[in-house]
Amino acid sequence: MAINIPATLDEFTADWLTQAFEVAEKNYAPVISVNAERIAVGEGFLGELARLHLSYGEGIPGPATAIAKIPTTDGLLKPLGVMLGVYERESLFYEQVAPRLAIQKPAIYYNGRDNENENYALLMEDVGRYRSGDHLKGASLPEAQAAIKTAAQIHARWWDSEELALMDWVPPLDSPINMGLQNLYEQSWPTVIDQYGDLYPDWLPAKLEEFIPEISQWLINWAERSRTLTHNDFRLDNLLFDDTKEPLPGVIVIDFQLVGRGDGSGDISPFLGCNLDIELRRAQEMNLLQDYFDVMQAEESGYSTFEELVDQIDKSHLFWLVNWGNTAVTADHPNQRAEDLFTAILQRSIAAVVDRDSVQYIGSLGN
Repeated sequence: MAINIPATLDEFTADWLTQAFEVAEKNYAPVISVNAERIAVGEGFLGELARLHLSYGEGIPGPATAIAKIPTTDGLLKPLGVMLGVYERESLFYEQVAPRLAIQKPAIYYNGRDNENENYALLMEDVGRYRSGDHLKGASLPEAQAAIKTAAQIHARWWDSEELALMDWVPPLDSPINMGLQNLYEQSWPTVIDQYGDLYPDWLPAKLEEFIPEISQWLINWAERSRTLTHNDFRLDNLLFDDTKEPLPGVIVIDFQLVGRGDGSGDISPFLGCNLDIELRRAQEMNLLQDYFDVMQAEESGYSTFEELVDQIDKSHLFWLVNWGNTAVTADHPNQRAEDLFTAILQRSIAAVVDRDSVQYIGSLGN
């Protein structure tokens, strides 16, 4: 039975939800009322989410709450999301990839996709009972250990995968969109220095100005070594923690709109570089990388040597510092937390580049 794909959050009605659960072969009682609570307002400008509080008639009740996710209804922003492919990508991730990943993730009750009419909708498990990560505060050591091992599980599962090679909807690092990043960074760089220049050591901006014109070639060279599926927004605000698990908390990963191909460093470098307090990263970065390396090796995947992994992470720190600078001056800052977060991200990323002497790779073109 085909049902209409909701275009607005108001279209997740009781009748529609009853049909959606039937399509999902859930033997639930009919939904008789829905109370939609908008969530994550101002946090994701390409999408809209609501927590649906559900009541049921006679029979077996379904979940008391569920999460509805649709593209933004902003007529200017939705075409951008369609052009970037984020809606189709997340839908296909949950259809083709998620069932093959042995990690904690939201259950999907409904996954609607109509590329021709640009309509997409997800109805998924409400994972709000788990503890949210806090990007601004930074990860604790157990959170960081659990997150890194989860990323390694994702990367190991798809390393050199023939299945992944057939998924033409998963973009490579040298995709047309990514090939436009260098120009974007060049345009925004003066604004980065104007607004955040006091965060950088005096000598660093000139070095980054040497690096930015190389970025497209770096991405082309890295694309040749792309061997796995990457999340590409692997940060604490997209992670939840299950404290019932021991000895480390379980990790529930959300928001798969930016999945792509890579060598894993595009998840690990920004996580270490800007999701950990500077002192914790300095003390634990090598231990966390060893954890990642060990998980990959146990699955007979990943980098050939630990030194090769460290080298790639150090190079990636350089790219991500430039990327975060661009994001800081182009993204919306809806509240003080957002401003504080971008400042913390830049401070942490600068420290990672300086501590790891990442500028030594300028001119290497990522090789």
